Amino acid sequence: MKKKLTPRAGASSQTVAAAEHTRLRRPLAPPSALEEPATQRSLAAQLKTLYHMGRDLGDDENWSDALDRFLMALVSFMDADGAGLLLFSDHERALSARAVFHLDVEHVASSIAVIRDGWSKHARGAEIHALESYGLARATSCLERTSPWRTTVIPLRHRGRALGFLLLDKSYRGAGDFQHDYLFLSTLQTIFAEEIANASYISELRQLSRFNHKVLDNLRSGVVTTDLDGAIRFSNAWASEMCPRLRGRGNAAAMHFDQVFDTEPRSDGMFRRLMDAEHDAEPFEAVCRVGRAPFPVRVRVTRMHDDHLNGTVLVAIFDDLSEMKRMEEAVRRNDRLRALGQLSAGVAHEIRNPLAGIATTAEVLGEKLAGDDDKVRYIRVMLDEIQRLDRIVKNLLAFARPPKPQVARCAVTEVVARVLTLSSDEAAARGVHVSSVVGDDSVCLADASQLTQVLLNLALNAVQACGRGDRVALTARRETEWVAIEVTDTGAGVPEDVRKTLFDPFVTTKTQGTGLGLAICRQIVEDHRGTIGCDFLDPGTRFVVRLPLVPAPTATLK
Repeated sequence: MKKKLTPRAGASSQTVAAAEHTRLRRPLAPPSALEEPATQRSLAAQLKTLYHMGRDLGDDENWSDALDRFLMALVSFMDADGAGLLLFSDHERALSARAVFHLDVEHVASSIAVIRDGWSKHARGAEIHALESYGLARATSCLERTSPWRTTVIPLRHRGRALGFLLLDKSYRGAGDFQHDYLFLSTLQTIFAEEIANASYISELRQLSRFNHKVLDNLRSGVVTTDLDGAIRFSNAWASEMCPRLRGRGNAAAMHFDQVFDTEPRSDGMFRRLMDAEHDAEPFEAVCRVGRAPFPVRVRVTRMHDDHLNGTVLVAIFDDLSEMKRMEEAVRRNDRLRALGQLSAGVAHEIRNPLAGIATTAEVLGEKLAGDDDKVRYIRVMLDEIQRLDRIVKNLLAFARPPKPQVARCAVTEVVARVLTLSSDEAAARGVHVSSVVGDDSVCLADASQLTQVLLNLALNAVQACGRGDRVALTARRETEWVAIEVTDTGAGVPEDVRKTLFDPFVTTKTQGTGLGLAICRQIVEDHRGTIGCDFLDPGTRFVVRLPLVPAPTATLK
């Protein structure tokens, strides 16, 4: 009858357990034909234990539970008092208990100390030894030992790498007594070392996989991989952020690479061309079609063999070029405006002097023709056109050499009130209702005179775009770091063909306009470190000017 397993409780209980175990152990008689069924049952039990041990350690996600079950089964099957698993870490510099069953803490700690002191010096360190043999002058394996021992040390090695040790707390009287268990323990040593190594490799792979996913998800670039046919199998977090349709495996798997990226229409498709190319393609620009709206991207692709799919797949890393394209366009626009400004300044200077001479001559001629109304009428037309040309020249100079803004605390309510007064006559003549809603807390950093110029230009443009009964509204509100001022109208709106160039010089929808008003407004706003934009409504238009908010006063300590 197999004795009941109980935890060890100190030296006295160990002595009693050892005596009891010695009493129960009897020399085995030579096997006979009558014992063959018993021997077969023992071998079957051994194989079953090994099978379950390998299966649990290989398949179980919770490795600790699998180890506990294995040690429990080992102790029960071997009729032992306890068992423990010691594993190396930190490149074999640290040895600690990974799992124990019915072994007290003191016994485990002392065993670790003895093993650490002697295992590397042992001439035959891969063989099964008694813990007591480590202190002897000549180390002997359990098969050579003639004196009794209590703790058996089973080294675990895999391909020359020391993994740790399996401790078996069971009393043996000598090598003859141990031979009954040697075959099983030596087999266990080989299989268990394999399973420990495999579990370690699996753990490392899982950690590496988690690390790779974490790195991919924190990349500020989109990453997608395909299957053998070009369907998207994986997309990292940044790719899903840029392209919501890639979010989730179901949506990603349903999309083809050629649906995501597009350079130019070709019958064979981009994926097939990249896969069939002799070398990996150089980085190229394309349009991503699955974002919230199509946007330009730079794509770097490489081909990779996927063992899981047993074939070559495509890995693409792409970056959103929208901001870079906007910056490039802004640089090009600034270069054009700089060149245009220099040209305008030169032209305005060259025109203004002769223009003044023509005006003076026309005035003198008008005085000499005083009394001849028919002739004086033509002189007045000349002077009116000269004044209009002078205004154009002034606008050119204002665009080419804008005055530096005198930035100060500016109450938007006062500026809007002034704009309403100045635009009221034009609005009344056209039958357009103009209103304003501005909070008292809308205070920005701006040159009040230049801000008035900007808002008046926007308000008059809005009024002139409206018909009788339409409305124009000026509103202002505080945002996190800005004061946002909006000029909204319900007029005819901006034609489609001029929307992209609305703020460029000499772009206008008016028959009498110069096209410099919005260009000057944009330059003034940008000189204030602000922004100006336009939303095209149905019907109407909304211009939004954002200027820096006045910072809150810093409290001073008294």
